[in-house]
Amino acid sequence: MKITKQTPPSEILDLGHNCKQCGHCCSLGSGFLVGDDIKKIARFMKITEKELAEKYLDEKELFNTRLSRPKLITQGKPYGRCIFLKDKRCSIHQVKPFQCRVGNCNENGEELSIWFTLNFLVNTEDPESVRQYAAYLKSGGKTIEGGKLEELIPDKEKLKKILSFEEFK
Repeated sequence: MKITKQTPPSEILDLGHNCKQCGHCCSLGSGFLVGDDIKKIARFMKITEKELAEKYLDEKELFNTRLSRPKLITQGKPYGRCIFLKDKRCSIHQVKPFQCRVGNCNENGEELSIWFTLNFLVNTEDPESVRQYAAYLKSGGKTIEGGKLEELIPDKEKLKKILSFEEFK
């Protein structure tokens, strides 16, 4: 199946469900929380959403978009394992974040990760988000159908203004 920016989340989840539960992804980072992820995880852990946020989550910004994610155990490195990774297994696997349910080590992993980025991190209404995404693409970053700048911002004049810093918000 061809994955595009417009592929519905239900189809993306079907492709992403093939997780081997090897712990590899989780040992190098954690997934962003979107939708009702926080509510589901808090309920599963039998704690309040506030407790979850204070003890287990932090925020990360990518493409000028800030989202919560599980904290990382970094041991002084710029990357680390997800706080919910215990004995090489996800301790919240039943309610793991949407991004974790989407992306994994299977043959579609890279495209699934790009789909998530396009649908949850790149904000076409935010010129700075678009500029940061353009820099990612210029540096050799990969994309999928629907993820080219001209597809995200079909108005050529508007895209030109965004990229030349004539449009800020």
